[in-house]
Amino acid sequence: MNEDMAAKIFRLLDVIAAEVAEHRRETTEHRRETTEHRRETTEHRRETTEHRRETLLGFERVERRLGNLETRVESLETGVRDFRAEFERRIAPLER
Repeated sequence: MNEDMAAKIFRLLDVIAAEVAEHRRETTEHRRETTEHRRETTEHRRETTEHRRETLLGFERVERRLGNLETRVESLETGVRDFRAEFERRIAPLER
């Protein structure tokens, strides 16, 4: 093999080596970005799960309070009915 041919081969090897090095750098950068995106996705999922849990707890508190309110209203309604019945029982004879 003559020197001219060897020089061409070495130049091509230099170009290939530079391309391989650039490809490795790009691959490393891509992996880093992918890892970062996965970490961000995991964090978003965790936050979403926490928000859902807080929302469910809030709804449970509201339902509990509504239940307590309904119980109070029912007892007031019962009290009002009892009062009206007693009132009617006492007033009816006086109105005759």
